[in-house]
Amino acid sequence: MSTHETQFTVHPALGGLDIASDPTVLDPNFLTIADNIEYREGGQRKKRPGFRVYSTAMVTNSASTAAGSIMVSTGATVRAVTDYWRYGASLTPTQEYVSVTGASIFKSTGPSGTWAAITATSSFGSDSNVTTNLVRAGDKIVVSDAVTQPIAYDGTSLVAATTGSLWPVFTAGKYHLNRLFFYGLSTAPSQINYTAANNIFDSTGTDSGSFTVNVGDGDQIVGVSQPFYASLYVFKGPQFGSVYQLSGATPSTFAMAQVATGAPLLNNNALITTPTDVYWLSAYGVHSLQTTVKFGNVEEAFLSLPIQRLWRDGVIRRSHLDHAWGFWHPTRNIVGWCVHPTGELTHHWLLCYNYALSDPKPGGKKFWSIWKTTGGDHISGAVMLMGAADTAHTGDPHLFLGTSVGQVWDGDQDASDSGLNDAGAAYTATIRTPIITRFKSDRGVAAETAEKSFAGVVTYFNPKGAYSANLTAIIDRRSQATTVSLAGKGDPLG
Repeated sequence: MSTHETQFTVHPALGGLDIASDPTVLDPNFLTIADNIEYREGGQRKKRPGFRVYSTAMVTNSASTAAGSIMVSTGATVRAVTDYWRYGASLTPTQEYVSVTGASIFKSTGPSGTWAAITATSSFGSDSNVTTNLVRAGDKIVVSDAVTQPIAYDGTSLVAATTGSLWPVFTAGKYHLNRLFFYGLSTAPSQINYTAANNIFDSTGTDSGSFTVNVGDGDQIVGVSQPFYASLYVFKGPQFGSVYQLSGATPSTFAMAQVATGAPLLNNNALITTPTDVYWLSAYGVHSLQTTVKFGNVEEAFLSLPIQRLWRDGVIRRSHLDHAWGFWHPTRNIVGWCVHPTGELTHHWLLCYNYALSDPKPGGKKFWSIWKTTGGDHISGAVMLMGAADTAHTGDPHLFLGTSVGQVWDGDQDASDSGLNDAGAAYTATIRTPIITRFKSDRGVAAETAEKSFAGVVTYFNPKGAYSANLTAIIDRRSQATTVSLAGKGDPLG
């Protein structure tokens, strides 16, 4: 006996967030909401990890300590943070976390340690200047912010340039061929300077030099990639945008070639280099160097095409994209950018792109999600390796977030660590499928206009313990909701 009841299975779930397409025509594997989730290797959707407040003590720029977990004061901004590794006379390196907070520079020796002031007084820039960069160069950390005289830290103390004249004030730098390449000079916006080989402090000697990149094109040098296949890639913006490849191993063989136009980079910290690609966030979307060079800078080639409404409809504040910053998380297979949602007061949305599951070609599936943190204003951040003091996670990369209240948050916290929360505040993971209309008719063809009814909904999940998920089905504007236990059994809808 025939039946009109047809099983419609959406499994496996192999689609990411798509808010650019009409939900009535999307394949049911895609999502119209993907808040606070991550995609696992098989495409499974899982609640993202949480964040804990890093460190156990507060320090001031006079190095006194008190109870708490902030640096300087509750009103100080963590402008930049990175991890610093140094080899001395042995094969055992030392690791420190370095942070620029307020107008001071701090260090910390491990997750169970405290922040200690490197600067004796408030001596580096101002709390309001969030254009701050830390680069590892020649066994040093070089600190720059486009306003203050750059300075270096050698693991013991701060060091100024000692050979030739002092560094000019610059925005950021990259370490390549044992030289420091620095750029963002207020007196020469299209110029890159490089130091002598094996001496980052020698910026005026015979082996040092400089070159300009397309002076007069209406742009300035905004960012330079990390070394990528023996080259540096120079990005100009913020008006028109262009990308240049710097090749060669010595000053006499340096050569510059333009490889792309458009998609202007707005901020050096929004440029991310991975072993296989270079990604950046522009005024128009998110881009990949490999994809842009191959297919051109057209919207169809944007990695952010499925979430392009965020730019087009002003969901994120485009006027604040020059303060956005990015990260690469190798074990979670994501690159991401922290942005400021319109109508809110803080930077707390992380736009996360899973490059392992995504097809970067135009029209290929893209796996995006949006991590919306609770109670944070994340001015800076970086993925840093956990030190030996954290025996449960030694060597693991964790995403750290710098806040506007002097705190640093340590990410990648699961239920067995500090729980799935943001510094103690709960957050909700939400997914929503498109409107499901494409059932098959009796003749096996799509019948969007045919009348349909739902007899039930079955969910598939991996038992995870004393947790639950809320399931809501909306049919003809009527909704039914239930809470599904994730402890190893299901619940009927209604």
